[in-house]
Amino acid sequence: MVKYRNVKVPEGINVSRHSPLAELVILSAGVVALFGLLGLAALLLGSTLGRYMPVSWENRLANAVFEERLAAQEASESAVAVEADLQALADRLAPHMNLPEGLRITVHYVDDAAVNAFATLGGHVFILRGLVQRMPDENALAMVMAHEIAHAGNRDVAANLGGVLLMQLVLSTTFGSAPELADQLIAGPNSLLLKRFGREAESRADADGLAAVAALYGHVGGAATFFEIALEQAGETMPEEGPELLSTHPLSANRIAAMRDLARQRGWPADGERTPLPPLLAALGTDG
Repeated sequence: MVKYRNVKVPEGINVSRHSPLAELVILSAGVVALFGLLGLAALLLGSTLGRYMPVSWENRLANAVFEERLAAQEASESAVAVEADLQALADRLAPHMNLPEGLRITVHYVDDAAVNAFATLGGHVFILRGLVQRMPDENALAMVMAHEIAHAGNRDVAANLGGVLLMQLVLSTTFGSAPELADQLIAGPNSLLLKRFGREAESRADADGLAAVAALYGHVGGAATFFEIALEQAGETMPEEGPELLSTHPLSANRIAAMRDLARQRGWPADGERTPLPPLLAALGTDG
């Protein structure tokens, strides 16, 4: 016959060996790590999906985001003429670049002193006055423009968009709100969409841009000018560079070296006759 008896529960069996504060810290760290991994996974998956977004979808989204806001901006006659010169240069570069079918490059001139340019949705490329003012010839400007066109053609912008959208979906589902996407897309070079393309994408855009410059001019003279400026000048418009491992862009010195190596490999002449800037663009350099 089986006998049953009540076993006395040991004292303190339900008492944790750790302090409540330590357990709270561990639990909080686990939750933060989990959401961090979810956000990273969403960013990576969204980036992959975005890169394969049909160009027609990207164009429609770009029109919805930019059309009304760009139409509302008032531009002087001189700014319109400068923009036309920039567009003409883009139109000469585009045939030498591997752009997906249906993607047309549209250049916008921004009257801003920052030495910068950036590409965004639907082949829209923004060139700032400060950049044009620092370019000594058309060859130098063409390299910067071709680099940004390459970002659009390589679908780097669409990849960033896909990552941002999916990550924001995860964040909004988790926390119940997310920043306005349209505001971030139109916010210029500091927008979340444009928070860097990564060293691999930058290097690829450098190579594609250099190939277009070589095809257009027959040499790559002046192509490294922008990066030489970045090396020479540290200040408000061009912050001092840190270690490449901690940067989303390759260091300027490394980019210059890589461009020279590529030119030697492809047999592109390192220099040749430089093409002057169109008069209106050259005149910008005398304004400041």
